[in-house]
Amino acid sequence: MRCGFCRRLLLCCVPVLLLLAGGCAPSAPAVAAKAPIPEVTVAVPQLQDVQDFQYFTGRAEPRERVELRARVSGHLTSVPFQPGSEVAIGDVIAEIDKRPFEAELQRVLAQQAEAEARAARTQGTFERISAAREKGASSEEEFRKALGDRDEAAAALQLVKASVTLAQLNLEYCTLKSPIAGRVGDRLVDAGNLVAGGPAGSTLLTTVVSVDPLQIAFEMDENSLQRLQLAMRKGELPSPKELNVPVQAGLAIDNGDYPLSGTVRFLNNEVNPATGTIRLKAEFANPKQDPGGRVLAAGMFVRVRVPIGPLRPALLVPESALASEQGQRYLFVVDESKAAVRLNIEAGLQVGNQREIRRAWIPGRPENRGLQVTDRVIVRGLQRVRAGAEVAAVE
Repeated sequence: MRCGFCRRLLLCCVPVLLLLAGGCAPSAPAVAAKAPIPEVTVAVPQLQDVQDFQYFTGRAEPRERVELRARVSGHLTSVPFQPGSEVAIGDVIAEIDKRPFEAELQRVLAQQAEAEARAARTQGTFERISAAREKGASSEEEFRKALGDRDEAAAALQLVKASVTLAQLNLEYCTLKSPIAGRVGDRLVDAGNLVAGGPAGSTLLTTVVSVDPLQIAFEMDENSLQRLQLAMRKGELPSPKELNVPVQAGLAIDNGDYPLSGTVRFLNNEVNPATGTIRLKAEFANPKQDPGGRVLAAGMFVRVRVPIGPLRPALLVPESALASEQGQRYLFVVDESKAAVRLNIEAGLQVGNQREIRRAWIPGRPENRGLQVTDRVIVRGLQRVRAGAEVAAVE
């Protein structure tokens, strides 16, 4: 009976053991999937004539700047200008109460009439005594007195005429006009206030700065100045004149472009020994544009570039083709076997969104391979590329 139980137990265990043995058997090895070939966009370098530049930072300055101050003392009756607006030559900026000055002018005009009458009377007396003296009917003393009275009256008349001129000027000074065309500043004194005039301690009412053309002042180091002068002596610059050098300027919003064209008009007479630089000023047209107004305003920070040397050929690639690793810039080209080849490069000038490649070499090889006009440079998909790996290039 025990043997029958053992036989049934063995029959039940055999399928379980077979299942366990089948589960532990080694499975067939899986085939590894091949990584997809990365797709990249390529372009050939562009051969273009470029020019070397020196770059500087400057500030926009008005060519003319005027402080409008009261020239006579009195109460302001009106300040008709709009702060921050543009004014023309002769536009009224402020008016001072004219009534005291009109009264003063009338007073000195009356004095002038009195002096003219006295001068005419003394002149007639002098002529009568002179005629009598020639006939012996007048003494020397009478002649001398008549001569003195005539000269004294003439001097008094000249003094009164000077007072009339001064009174007329003071009356004209009551109306303050802009001597230049430009943009007027803020209103510093409102109508109704008492202002002081005169050569010292006069009240500042506002300022006016010219807006077109505008100057950009910048500091050039003496080495760049010598290179610039050498290029001019060799005739490598468009203009041989020292103060007619073409320059270009751009604002921060221009993203590296230099859309503004101007001309150097001022070169200082000495180099600053403390900084080793010399001050230059370039003049730029600044026309009014609608909408938006003028591009430049006094005090703006401006980037300036000055041409140094003649045009020369260069190979350019898009900035998107360049990458950097530990300070070394590089790019990839696709060879005939469709493999990516890394080239370390020495970058040069930036022309718009392109960069000059001055030198190129394969890492580990010191010789200059150079960039060829037939090279297919990877300009898009650079992050998916590895040196020596196959790529699918799309023109």
